[in-house]
Amino acid sequence: MKNFIRKSVYIGVVLFVVSFVISCEEDFTDIESGVISNTKFSTGEVVLDLEISSINIESIIADNIGLPVLQNNSRPQVDYWLGVYKKENAKNLEAGFVSQISLPSILKTSEDVIDGDTIYNLDQVVLKIPYTAVSLGANSEGITTYRLDSILGNTAVATAIEVYQNPTFLSVLNPANPAKINSYPSNFDYQETELLSAADFSFTPSATDTIFEFDRIDRSVDVNNTSTVKDTLKVMGAANVPVPFLAIPLDLNKMKTTFWDKFNEAEFSSSDAFQDYFRGVILKAKGSDGALVPFNLSSNSEASIDFLYSKTILKDAVVDTIIKEDYSFSLTGIQNNMYKTDNIIPQPTNSFVVQGTAGLSAEIKILGVNLANLDSEDPFLVYANKDVDNNNYLDLEELASIKDVGNNEFGFLINDADLTFVVNSALSSNADVLPQRLYVYQNKDNGNGGVTPTHVSDSYEEGASFNGNLFTNDADVPEDYTFKITDYISDIMDRSSDDFSPLVLKVFNVTDNPVITGFLNQNVLQYNWNPRSVVLFNENGDKKARLKISYTKKLN
Repeated sequence: MKNFIRKSVYIGVVLFVVSFVISCEEDFTDIESGVISNTKFSTGEVVLDLEISSINIESIIADNIGLPVLQNNSRPQVDYWLGVYKKENAKNLEAGFVSQISLPSILKTSEDVIDGDTIYNLDQVVLKIPYTAVSLGANSEGITTYRLDSILGNTAVATAIEVYQNPTFLSVLNPANPAKINSYPSNFDYQETELLSAADFSFTPSATDTIFEFDRIDRSVDVNNTSTVKDTLKVMGAANVPVPFLAIPLDLNKMKTTFWDKFNEAEFSSSDAFQDYFRGVILKAKGSDGALVPFNLSSNSEASIDFLYSKTILKDAVVDTIIKEDYSFSLTGIQNNMYKTDNIIPQPTNSFVVQGTAGLSAEIKILGVNLANLDSEDPFLVYANKDVDNNNYLDLEELASIKDVGNNEFGFLINDADLTFVVNSALSSNADVLPQRLYVYQNKDNGNGGVTPTHVSDSYEEGASFNGNLFTNDADVPEDYTFKITDYISDIMDRSSDDFSPLVLKVFNVTDNPVITGFLNQNVLQYNWNPRSVVLFNENGDKKARLKISYTKKLN
């Protein structure tokens, strides 16, 4: 009710005149007493200047260990990015990820048979990861076609990928303090040593990559034959049709020595023993240009390392049957995105950059009403004496000191407060590759020499209008991002809050939702898996970033 009355003072006056009494909270009583004593009001708008400075993000939390639990007892879906992203007016990015793999329930490379022999042969080892794809339905030939979703960068350039064995034991608990949950930053050094893929492997993402073709030994006539035949690997989707996927062949000899030959040994006797023995894989992108691709590594994503093998059944020393099977080690468990950036902060003229992942955010300091820019008739000039620091600005704290002298109450009722950042469309013209949403929060002094990232009240009290979404015009040209922070400014104006810490602008991540678990978490979780970036106008020029306040002022 407090916020309703604050934003609807006119309705309150009308209701008072017609003697329809509403009394819900102390704030209403305060406002009502002002209405009784002050029968005149004036309304207006004022623009407050901002000061913007870039914040370089060297790393963020990018693992899945501490992800919040949603109301349906699941975890937020995370896209792990792989590839290279080179974009003008943004930091260059190389993205990869590390993942544990799970141990299948049954593994064997031999078996006893009564009548004949069964010979196991390992033919191929492939790391496969389905693309994030959208089905477009069947074409004229009845074949399901797809569109790859959210691909960024240059798909005309092949992206180099290396797969390593991870030498670092991944733990949910903090090794330094087992009572605490562990976390892995995006720049964690895994010190990869054992290369498992071909040194020259590269890929270009394609929606038609629904089949991986490989060579398999042809043992149909003789088990000792060395000639090969072509075979295929597919990933079947929910509709039992092949879906596009990335297939990375791994070194057959290394995987045979590391896995196949040890299936019956202690290292593969239990999940714990296996996780200690083989601690996962590292996928690493390299290069100065290429594509950046999101992958869903959730437990039902079919991402796995597949050991494709043949069972040749001999009867009377003659090949009787050949059975093709596979062992699948799913990519699951602890996972962490790795972001490598050049840390060169772009400085476009009269603009600044906001970029997700280990990119850039921006500190937004509200300078206040610029007294030097007011015309001689502006009503705010009468408050020039409130500029106690003599910097020609009436900042928020100074504005909050203005009182209705007749009632000794706060002088302004805030009807609306819009914080707007205009897109520099000359440098960020393609809406499809821009962040579809930005986010604003407050860095509060924690009293220990640091800050605590904290949600502003509008983000959870007025979540439907808080916004921050990208607005485009009818021609789909990106125009601006606007946040409605009426409660935040109102609390300062009526002195419910005396915290004037600066705001921070960042690329929105799904974990920024303050009530993602169904309960309010006032601290902003420091995750980000969104690599998109945008160029915004800063505090200079006609399209400068600004805070516009609509207010009602009580008069004596």
